[in-house]
Amino acid sequence: ATSGVVQGEFTQDPRVRLIQKPNGGKASALNEGITQARGEILIGLDADTLFAPETVGQLVRHFADPTVGAVAGNIQVGNQVNRLARWQALEYITSQNFDRRAAAVLNAISVVPGCVGAWRAETVRSVGGYQTDTLAEDADLTWRVRRAGWRIVTDKEALAHTEAPEKLTDLLKHRFRWTFGTLQVLLKH
Repeated sequence: ATSGVVQGEFTQDPRVRLIQKPNGGKASALNEGITQARGEILIGLDADTLFAPETVGQLVRHFADPTVGAVAGNIQVGNQVNRLARWQALEYITSQNFDRRAAAVLNAISVVPGCVGAWRAETVRSVGGYQTDTLAEDADLTWRVRRAGWRIVTDKEALAHTEAPEKLTDLLKHRFRWTFGTLQVLLKH
């Protein structure tokens, strides 16, 4: 009932525009948003993620540099309700955030996460937007932006709190999608 909530809560807010379309997958929905976007910067935010109040400002400040095509934010687990979620919180700190900062030093960030990332709109449009031939559309877009010659940076202060899987079966499905999608992107590029 998301569209009903948006209509009920934000009808009078000129900053909010509700766009509805038949379900065609995440990449299709993102591309519809890109098509209708009017700004110069696109911000990615997943439905299960909350931004810290300063996150948007932290992300967009990097676009003052005309060589920057995308900015990766800092993902943290927001639902540390059991051991599995707390383990993922530690994993996000080490394997995603530390690794991404090291990759940034080498100008080698391999994925701008869909749940907290910013993109120069002209860049995304010039490389064809999100594509549907992998399960890791954010990683695929990141690789295409890099191959087009744009710099990709990260911002550790651009915080996003996401919901991590709380059950082992959900975690396995989640990681299978990540792993298989990453392999698809590697084979593609």
